[in-house]
Amino acid sequence: MNATLISWCLSGEVEQGYLNTDFGAKIKIRDREVEGTGVWKCVPVTTSTGELVSIAHLEKLEKPQPSICVGRVIQVSKRGTVLVKFSASSRITFYTSLQLALNGIYQLEFTYREQTLHITSAVRVDELQSKPQTVSPAQIPEQQPAAKSKLSLEQSWRQKLEALIIAQFPQIRLSDFTHHQGTLEWSGTVENKKLRIQGTVGNTALAIHEFCRSYNSAQHNSHPDRLRVTPLGAARGIGASCFKVEIGNYEVVLDAGTRPKGSNPLPAFEHLNNPNLILIGHAHQDHIGALPVLHRMFPATPMICTPGTRTIAQVMLSDCLLLQQLNEDFEPLFDETDLQETLFRLETQVRGREFQPLPGLTVKFINAGHIVGAACIYLKLGNRSLLYTGDYNLANSRTTEGLQINDLPTADILITEATYGASVHPNRKQQETELVQAVWDVVAKGGNVLIPAFALGRAQEIILALKTSVKFSRSQVPIYVDGLVRAVTDVFSDNLSLLPKTVQNLALASRTAPFCDGKRVIAISDPQQRPIALSKPSVIIASSGMLSGGASVYYAKVLLERENAAIFISGYTDEESPGRLLQNMQQGEVVTIDEQDYTVRALLRKFNLSAHTDRVGIGQVIAKVAPHHLVLVHGTSAGLHDLARSDLQKHYIIHIPRVGDVVEYGVVPEFISESTQIELTYPKEIELEIVAEHDGAWIRVPPDVVDVDPRWQLLSQMGSVRAKWNGSTLVLLPISLQSVALSKAKGSLNDCCAKCQFLDNGMCQSADSVLYQRIVDPMGVCPEFVKQ
Repeated sequence: MNATLISWCLSGEVEQGYLNTDFGAKIKIRDREVEGTGVWKCVPVTTSTGELVSIAHLEKLEKPQPSICVGRVIQVSKRGTVLVKFSASSRITFYTSLQLALNGIYQLEFTYREQTLHITSAVRVDELQSKPQTVSPAQIPEQQPAAKSKLSLEQSWRQKLEALIIAQFPQIRLSDFTHHQGTLEWSGTVENKKLRIQGTVGNTALAIHEFCRSYNSAQHNSHPDRLRVTPLGAARGIGASCFKVEIGNYEVVLDAGTRPKGSNPLPAFEHLNNPNLILIGHAHQDHIGALPVLHRMFPATPMICTPGTRTIAQVMLSDCLLLQQLNEDFEPLFDETDLQETLFRLETQVRGREFQPLPGLTVKFINAGHIVGAACIYLKLGNRSLLYTGDYNLANSRTTEGLQINDLPTADILITEATYGASVHPNRKQQETELVQAVWDVVAKGGNVLIPAFALGRAQEIILALKTSVKFSRSQVPIYVDGLVRAVTDVFSDNLSLLPKTVQNLALASRTAPFCDGKRVIAISDPQQRPIALSKPSVIIASSGMLSGGASVYYAKVLLERENAAIFISGYTDEESPGRLLQNMQQGEVVTIDEQDYTVRALLRKFNLSAHTDRVGIGQVIAKVAPHHLVLVHGTSAGLHDLARSDLQKHYIIHIPRVGDVVEYGVVPEFISESTQIELTYPKEIELEIVAEHDGAWIRVPPDVVDVDPRWQLLSQMGSVRAKWNGSTLVLLPISLQSVALSKAKGSLNDCCAKCQFLDNGMCQSADSVLYQRIVDPMGVCPEFVKQ
């Protein structure tokens, strides 16, 4: 048998030939030259009776690892010990209560107790050697000469770790293998259990998470008609998107984002009690940046997003952590452990298919068309339903397919973003064409163009627009990408299946990466390379899109004072961002960036390539969902109110809540008048049944209208109605006491208020009359009378 593996991990201080462990043991070491305090990996040495003699081959680690031994059982004793051979000349005695087969090869986990080593778990692995798809874990890297192997290091360790996985779960069905920077990950199912398994190159330890639910289903629907929404962020503003939804007995959190600046970046998590579920719409930081914090607060609460969102979340949250660490003014919101634990436990569900994460609760992710993986979130329990759009766009882009209106269901409450309020976008294709032409006009004259762009989505669209244009495809002008744009673009290139077929076909046809190919589109991997990008005509696409930080700020400082340069803003900019300030400036003006003044000589221009919809798209979504309550969020207060003042207020109960305000189904805001409430609450059209009899016909009104609709009370007060033909349409009008009095007054011989031109809807509109803007008696007489 080949040599295998043994690794014991201990923490403590090495001093004068002994390891003083953190748990109080003093163990002799054979490596005299080793000293220091920390975490140590070592090999134990025991007597034939199992007593620990010493440890050898100490190696200092950055963090603890599991204690594992892989070897052959060569002796089993009646006193509860086994002798395990783990190399040609080395063996060790363990205590165990498990029944291990003689000559079997096992992966053992063990612990130290009372000066002896005790086996805590054992997995037999030698029976896997006959399976062609696996490699025996008894073959470690040191004994596989590199010259004989054609596998990469990650491929080799994938085989080794898969063998261990199958040994532990013989019936497992592995799927969705991914790897990222030395971390290997699988999804798998065993007996209807869904697992996520992670390993790392160079380490046989496996992290395993089972996605399981344990709920008291008898209590889940005791309040089936309850539906409430409480914004925890993105209310009358943009940033920290997060919403608490109480549906039935459940508390569900939709998104968990951060604000890009300020001392309070988190949503108002203090309004949460004990969430049953967390759902994430997409991976922009203002929607996912606080997820590690929320997971740390509620580690048992399941988190679910789309596969695309989870893939991109790795790089977006890593960048978020990096920015926090660089900010000396505030403590980081989370650390690397929080980040990795969140990503490991983040579950995925595909778009377009309903699932039940909690008993009775139906959830569906619907393509939102905003960025890769983005989804609208639909919730339904009993008779109540809600749709949360997140950020969305109906128009197709080069990296996403737009939201399809027909995919949307109706819902009792609709929470919709309104980033652009009541404004209307120009034609996207035209804007893209104009951007390409404007960029070419500058570089053709020997200049440089900076396009600050959102790293996720917008930057990749601009890369494709330039790269596939006729002018740039025939030129040698380089396109450089820098900052977070580079990292996100790498994720896109590694996951082409998440992108539209057009991008996949482009990569297949050209046999090169669709984004950074190293020739025409070049990634800046080191800040010292940035002067190269500015030394000749070029296009630079860098984060951030608002010039509020990142690589784009460096290039802006250089190019602002060059007359043959240009800075083209490509989308939304916050009102207080440097990007918004610059796009409104003229050449010759002075702008201050990082406490230094720059005279603007470069060409400045704004293009609208937004990934958010406009008023027209918002209207289409609202009309399709037909909500009883409409909640407008993710926009400036002025923009949200502008949108609400459109025709929407005539058809929907509109809420523009602040953080912490509660929007509840069936509860109408106080500022809406009683008559408007009635009009918005009850149907605008009803079906009446005509019953013909020998002496005439009767119109029968449905019982639910007679019993419930307050408008019926007015109509039925006099016991009769007036009917008026309008072409072929018969209009029924109520005969009220007021209308009877008005008709009687008009039939009189007196010049009364009923015959005055200033009477409007029962009120006097003559500014010279003492009855001005008052409800008047139709039979009244006033000196200011003017005949109609």
